[in-house]
Amino acid sequence: MSMTSGGAPGSHLAAELGAMDNNIYGFMHNASDLESLARTFARLGWQARRSAEGEYEVECWWCQVNLFDSGGMPKFAGVVEPTRVDELADIFRSLDVDYEIELYDVEGELVRKILP
Repeated sequence: MSMTSGGAPGSHLAAELGAMDNNIYGFMHNASDLESLARTFARLGWQARRSAEGEYEVECWWCQVNLFDSGGMPKFAGVVEPTRVDELADIFRSLDVDYEIELYDVEGELVRKILP
């Protein structure tokens, strides 16, 4: 699959989630190739696209995250249906990604921190 700014087939984020501010942030300690990671999400049925040089956006109907490198540390930020945050953690785990996930409520307060 070639990553382009045009995106790839897959599920689109539910409209009510698209209206939310970011509520999820995290680190991916061992994800050195973000393009390959985005391609893997696409193979799982997610929509994936290059959002900027070296940055990728992956989404399904319940989650949208931007994968990026900041200061040599792969990170992600976006929005997730709060009841499905464990499912996102399961996906990272199944892909052997060493992650940290922080979930925030609508007021911006940390609700949960999830580690592998």
